[in-house]
Amino acid sequence: MGKENESDGTKKRRKSVNASGGTSMKDGDMYKVIISYEEKEANERLPEDDSECFLATCDNIRAAMTKIVKLKSSGDPNVKDEIRELQIQTSLAFVELKKLNRMEKFRTNCARDSLVAAKSSVDSRHLHLQNLLYEVMHLKKEVVKCLQFKSKDELIELVSEEDFYKEAPESISRPEITKNNPHQLRLARLEWELTQRKQLAALCDELTESKKAVASSIETKQTRLDNLAPQLRSILEASKPLQESLGLPLDKIRQEHQKASLLASALYVLYAKASAYRDAYDNTLLVKVEGDEDEAKRANNQDGLQESDSDPENQSENVVEEMPVHKKRHHRLSREARQEEKRSKLLQRHPLHVKIIIILKNETKLTLCFYYMIHLKVITVESKLETEDLGGISAGDMLVSESILRELYPRDSGLDSPNPANQYQLSRHNLGSFSSLGLGIPYRWAQRMAGLHFVSSDLNEQQQKIRISN
Repeated sequence: MGKENESDGTKKRRKSVNASGGTSMKDGDMYKVIISYEEKEANERLPEDDSECFLATCDNIRAAMTKIVKLKSSGDPNVKDEIRELQIQTSLAFVELKKLNRMEKFRTNCARDSLVAAKSSVDSRHLHLQNLLYEVMHLKKEVVKCLQFKSKDELIELVSEEDFYKEAPESISRPEITKNNPHQLRLARLEWELTQRKQLAALCDELTESKKAVASSIETKQTRLDNLAPQLRSILEASKPLQESLGLPLDKIRQEHQKASLLASALYVLYAKASAYRDAYDNTLLVKVEGDEDEAKRANNQDGLQESDSDPENQSENVVEEMPVHKKRHHRLSREARQEEKRSKLLQRHPLHVKIIIILKNETKLTLCFYYMIHLKVITVESKLETEDLGGISAGDMLVSESILRELYPRDSGLDSPNPANQYQLSRHNLGSFSSLGLGIPYRWAQRMAGLHFVSSDLNEQQQKIRISN
């Protein structure tokens, strides 16, 4: 009996081993089948039902465990089968809990996957929405730009509509279309403007060519004139003996007039009047222009020399300020040197002067030199009288050069400058009276000859001047 039991047990073990070996060959497929079945069941069952089942199973396990504890504590040996049964039920309940747990995890994974898919879809749609919103914003900006756009044709001054329909041909104006369509009217007016501009451009080119032709003709004539200048000079040189024999000093007069053009404006007026008087009344009167021509050219080229109203003191100060100050290379002008420079500049004469020689009887000559003070703006006269020897001291005193021209007009002694501004200019530099400077005598009649007129500080004298001028 024992051997039979052993042989039966051996057979059973072999069968179980063979059975387990056969099952192990299909564990992977069985696992997949079970998983697919549970996934299918999880999809078919409701989570609420599983939740209720989970709670009920937990209650059953709790009740079974309580009952097992009570049975074990009772000490009754007949309750072992009941305890065994309760343990089996509890184990099955735990298996049920694991199944519910797997199904819940599967649902959680499915929910997470669906959430990720939904989130990805939402993100994609949100990105698409953002792109659309950006496109909308861009289009709105473009619309605003289009609405605010100002074309350059708006700056063009077009002809009026009346002139457009009157002047433009019908092929451009098209009144049957443009009168009812403002846009087409604008285009037609622009087309007419372009046509006119093309015509004007062609006319401009034509006039430019004509201008070039005229300029070429002028250049040719100028070249001929330039070539004539040496010939004219040679003719003048050849005609000098004839001029001398006929008493026609044309070259001398031309040179004198050329030199006179460098005079200050006041001296030029005086020179013109004296020359006119000489030509009209007295051929013995000699009128000359003397001085350094080169210096006069340099003086006239300075800004504001003849017409400047600027203060010489300010000019000299500006000159001093513009000088670079370097202690090692340049010495600063002392205050006295600057004052002396201002004084000399204030008392500066024009480089050219007018000389008039009056020839009287008995070889008596009166020489008058007229100078123009650049910054004092007055005419001064220096006179020299050449006479034969006259007996008597009193006659010599009476014919002194400085006194012979005094009081030609009432109150015109020449001791004071007729320009009221000179008094303030001289007092500013502490130069004293005008007569003490040795610049000549500023007779008032000399100022009138040069076209200079000043307001007198004496009302009666000013009224007398007005009566004389009238």
